[in-house]
Amino acid sequence: MPGFRLKSLFYIFKVKSFKKQQTFCMKTNIKFLALAGLLVLTTGLNAEGLIRFYENYKVGYKDATGHVVVPAKYYAGSEFINGYAIVVDDNQKRGFLNEKGEVAIPLQYSDVGPFANGVARVQLNKKYGYINTEGKWLLEPKYDFAEDFADGFAVVAINGKYGFINTDFKEAIALNYEKAKKFSNGLAPAQQDKLWGYINNKGEWEIKAQYESANFFNGNKEAQVSMNHEFYVINDKGTVLKKIEMKHEEEFERHRNAKKGEDKDKD
Repeated sequence: MPGFRLKSLFYIFKVKSFKKQQTFCMKTNIKFLALAGLLVLTTGLNAEGLIRFYENYKVGYKDATGHVVVPAKYYAGSEFINGYAIVVDDNQKRGFLNEKGEVAIPLQYSDVGPFANGVARVQLNKKYGYINTEGKWLLEPKYDFAEDFADGFAVVAINGKYGFINTDFKEAIALNYEKAKKFSNGLAPAQQDKLWGYINNKGEWEIKAQYESANFFNGNKEAQVSMNHEFYVINDKGTVLKKIEMKHEEEFERHRNAKKGEDKDKD
C-alpha cells in the first residue's frame, strides 16, 4: 500500500482523570486501536505466512495447523506482507518478523512501512531512511519526514521543505515545496505559496498551484480539490468535472445554528 503511514495508526492517549470503573475500558480501547491499526494496514494486501492471533490484548502468530509459533507477546502486529510482518513492542518500537516467526529485523524503529520490492521506510533517532530485508541501510536516515514509494517516487522532507527521491535513492525532484503528496498516474500534489497544484516526475507544474487543498488522482484519473471553500472533482488536465455538494456538512451546520437559537431562547 504505497504512501501509507503506519505511525499514524497508533494513538497514545494521556488520560489525566477517569473514574475507576472506566479505566479498564479505556485501556482496552487504546489497545484495540493499536491492533486495529495494523489490521487496516493489511486490508487490500495479500495475507501470507503465519496467521496472526490475539490473546490477552497481545498479538502472536500460529501456523496453518493452529500451532503457536510466536506466543502472543506483541503490543500490535500486522499480517505477513511480502514475507514480513511488522510487530510493535510495549515501548512502541517496531521491527519485522520473517515467515518462520523469527525476528528478522530488531524492534528498534519509531515508525516503519511494509516491505515492497525489498525496501521499507523506517524512522530511527527521529530521522527517516530506507532499509533492505536484511536490515541494512539503502539510504541512511537523514529526512525529517518520508513516505513509502509510489509510482517510483517517495515523498521526503527536511526542515519543512518537501521533494521526492527515486528508487535509486537520489533526490529526483528538489526539496522546494511547502508540502507534497504521493505520485499517482504520473502526477503528485504539491504546495507552493500555500496553494496546491500538480507536478510531473520532472518537478514541472502540469496543473498550476491554485487550490486550497488537493488529493492525489485515483484510478479514473480524477482528484478532489477545493477552491474558495468549495470542493470539486478535476481530471488530470485540471478541467473541473463536477462540484461536490457537501450535504452532510450543510445539514450539520443548519442543525448547529438551530441549536444555538434554541439555547439563546432558553436564556
